[in-house]
Amino acid sequence: MSTADAGGWQRTSPFAALFYIGKIYQAIAKNAVQSLAPLAAFLVAFQGDMKDKLAFGIGAFVLGTIILAILRYWFFRYRITDTSVLIRDGVFKRTQLDIRFERVQAVNTEQNVVFRLLGLLTVSFDTAGSSRQEGYLPAVRAEGARELRDRIRRVPKHVSGAADSGEGVERRDVTARTLLRLTAGDMVRIGLSSNRVFLLVVLIGPISEYVEQEFSEIVEESAVVEFLTQAQTGLMSGLAFGLLLALGILLLLFSISIAGAFLRFHRYELIADEDVLRSTGGLLTRHEHSVNRGKVQSLHAGQHAVLRLFRRFRLKARQASSGRAGRRSDFIVPICNGDLLADLSLRFFPQEFAGLSLDPRAPGFRNISPYYLRSRIVLAGVAPALLATAVLWNSSGAAALAALLWIPACAGVVWQKYRRYGVLYGQDGLALRSGLIGFRVVAWLHRKVQRVSITQSPFQRRRQLATVRIFLAAGSAIRIPYLEQGKARALRDYVLYRVESSEVAWH
Repeated sequence: MSTADAGGWQRTSPFAALFYIGKIYQAIAKNAVQSLAPLAAFLVAFQGDMKDKLAFGIGAFVLGTIILAILRYWFFRYRITDTSVLIRDGVFKRTQLDIRFERVQAVNTEQNVVFRLLGLLTVSFDTAGSSRQEGYLPAVRAEGARELRDRIRRVPKHVSGAADSGEGVERRDVTARTLLRLTAGDMVRIGLSSNRVFLLVVLIGPISEYVEQEFSEIVEESAVVEFLTQAQTGLMSGLAFGLLLALGILLLLFSISIAGAFLRFHRYELIADEDVLRSTGGLLTRHEHSVNRGKVQSLHAGQHAVLRLFRRFRLKARQASSGRAGRRSDFIVPICNGDLLADLSLRFFPQEFAGLSLDPRAPGFRNISPYYLRSRIVLAGVAPALLATAVLWNSSGAAALAALLWIPACAGVVWQKYRRYGVLYGQDGLALRSGLIGFRVVAWLHRKVQRVSITQSPFQRRRQLATVRIFLAAGSAIRIPYLEQGKARALRDYVLYRVESSEVAWH
């Protein structure tokens, strides 16, 4: 895979320095103020012309990052044993990682344009309980990366005593099957349904305010105003211009989102290879992600309003993590239809998923208690509306009664959430449906549950209701609200029984 040193320790390709330059600039971008403050202070203190100071500062900054990247490459070593990958890293602070094969949940690769020309890959490892990618091997040969991935995948066979033969590897290649290939139309659907569009709408506000101001000044100094005045443009023309401007901005945002989908998922393929699912895709940088189905903790299917129009779903297979928010390890299928969703469900949880479904319209979902409506309307609707009316009455008089309109608005939202809630019970697991405008369905197996708790609010206690919380190794708890107290306790006892009696590992 690379240059070998004494004792079996190896270096990666010298082109790994490019990888480290990218890592350095990413770290600087995340902490721009702290990272660039010393450079700014130096430029202020340095005497001389500002252009000379900027040229010197930028040159020193670029040279420093190149030197640091070369040092990080030089001090990086790795070694592959029969059971683990050993990594030594660091320039001033030396660290050594011991990543054992059985802890690896996924072996992922990235290949940018330069590495693609050189036949190099960057390999990263997701491990159980880690809040991020625990280790990586930058700029290694593609053949070596594939060999390492195959060695990690064969760990269960080593444990069981099966032979590791080339014949077995060949059989895996034969049984590999492509489940999904995304088309250009799918790229458009992903772009139109991306949440990033709404983020861009928020970010474009301050920019549009500045552009509007500059545009107004230009128009006032031009002959356009005179032309519009002579033409006696009416109110409808102004409204039409505003609508066209808003439509143009939306088209621009959707175009950016669609372009991002092509960059990330161009030539996307989802491949099933025995007990592993693997996805590849990307226009400039090729990404390859894999997941062992036995290490998946829960499945999450989403279908918001736009995906509902397309009759498509987005699937996340969630693996074990440290539980920190935003640090989950997910295997994502960006878009799929209902048939593929059902097929993937059975592939991740074979035989045990009978009776469960990730389709929100599947029969068998049972509603939670209708007391959920009364509780939420009173707490989130009636109480705030009455309080606002009382506070505003002295200053606004009868106009304060307008605050009471919050009650029917809140009631409508609560009713919709209540209709979306549903629990699908299976012998080996559960599926929980929720949502407001769209749907979210999460499904898991009983044997993968880490802990079950039951809580009761004062209102629930009076009505003999309870909320069940299911804790998995995939992170945050799954909350099933407003179940009958007897059913909640029976569910808890049954789940714990299945956990204790299962002879299959949860990870």
